[in-house]
Amino acid sequence: MFEENENLVEETENVEELTTEEEVQEEEQPQQEETFTKKQVDEMIAKKLSRKEAKLRKEYDRKYGRLENVVKAGLGTNDTEEAVEQLTKFYTDKGINIPQENYSNKDLEVLAEAEANDIISDGYDEIVAEVDRLAAEGDKMSQREKLVFTKLANERKRIEESKELASIGVTELDPEFKEYEAKLNPNLSLKEKYEMYLSTKQKKENNIIGSLKDGATSQKKEYYTDKEINKLSLDDLDNDEVWDAVRKSMTSR
Repeated sequence: MFEENENLVEETENVEELTTEEEVQEEEQPQQEETFTKKQVDEMIAKKLSRKEAKLRKEYDRKYGRLENVVKAGLGTNDTEEAVEQLTKFYTDKGINIPQENYSNKDLEVLAEAEANDIISDGYDEIVAEVDRLAAEGDKMSQREKLVFTKLANERKRIEESKELASIGVTELDPEFKEYEAKLNPNLSLKEKYEMYLSTKQKKENNIIGSLKDGATSQKKEYYTDKEINKLSLDDLDNDEVWDAVRKSMTSR
């Protein structure tokens, strides 16, 4: 009887060890990350935005759809803005004061800033959707909407330009670039401008190095700046006259 119990305990321990080893192996196996093509990502984004728009529309129709239909039918128009203008004129002519939004410019800026920041926190896709929606309204945008649109459009531009620069390995702009950019066609993208800047900068550096080499061989140079020293090649430094001038330049500072 004791032998049977001992065998049973041993078998149970073996099963537990096997189970633990299997769990460890499963945990150690790397999970394959699912990748998507640009087309698939665009389709997913479009579906997400479409679902959100449908949800907002459904909520609006539930609250105001019937009232909007009654007002439009009564006034003989399918345009909401036109219906509002007709009702406003009708009640104003009767001497009824229609309350207007009475915000100061400062208040509008604060409200627009908060609204824009809320949309920005939702991510790039939400920024694009709201910018496109407001752009479609055109001249119908209120003052507050114009402020929101401006901030979102600038943020959208900043994100897209950052992505463009990252595609050519640039994470930070050179301080000298702004002065160079002012001379370029404003219709060029930031990526195109920066590529031109880098190309021009490289040519200048090559010309400086070339002139330094010519100077080193044609005439004796007495003093070198730190930048000039950094651009000298090993062949330049092998020249006794150049090396002597470099050494004196470094010790005289």
